[in-house]
Formats: sequence, C-alpha cells, structure tokens
Amino acid sequence: LKLQFLYFIEEQKNNTKHIMAGATGDCRDLTADEKTFVVGLKAAIEAKAGATFATFEPVQVKTQTVAGMNYFVKVNVGDNCAHVRIYKPISGEPSVAGVLTGKACGDALEYFDAN
Repeated sequence: LKLQFLYFIEEQKNNTKHIMAGATGDCRDLTADEKTFVVGLKAAIEAKAGATFATFEPVQVKTQTVAGMNYFVKVNVGDNCAHVRIYKPISGEPSVAGVLTGKACGDALEYFDAN
C-alpha cells in the first residue's frame, strides 16, 4: 500500500474560508470541554514529562485533523509553560504523545513530533 499524506493550508478567498485537513489550525483559547479533556490527562502528562506540576492551566490549543485529532496545548505550569501533544483517535482512548517542558509562556505554540 502506498500511503499518501495530504498537507493542507487554510486560505481566505472572497470571504470564504477553506480549511484543508492535515495542517494545524490557528492557535486559540481552549473551549471548556477541551480544558476538561486536558486536565483529565494531567497524570499522564506529568508521567511523560517526568515532573509534577502544582499549577496546571491549559491556556492555548492548536488542532490537527489526522486519523483522529492531534491537540497541541500550551499549559501554564507555574514559572513557565509546557507544550503538550495529545493524540485522540477516532475511536479509543487519547494518549499523550509528547511534552516539551521549560518553554516560556510567550513562546509560540508550534507543531512538534511525538517524543
């Protein structure tokens, strides 16, 4: 089988927004449901980071539609932020795919590979 990955862009034409699957969306505030979802994974995020966070406040998210959904989340963890990658399959349980710690809270939330 030959796998093809589609990379898509978001473009603005004639006031019509075309969002193409594959690229990350814009950085935005989390919905209440997304915050609850991320906070529910706090223990798994701490385990992946090898750290315990006294402060844990998800503040921004980017999403990427794949065979499910990737969430790239900026989490305020006190003196700095962590960037978290969560994969949620179409069916099944979400998993923490990566955590980058020691990020400044002003750092842009970007795509990163699982670690």
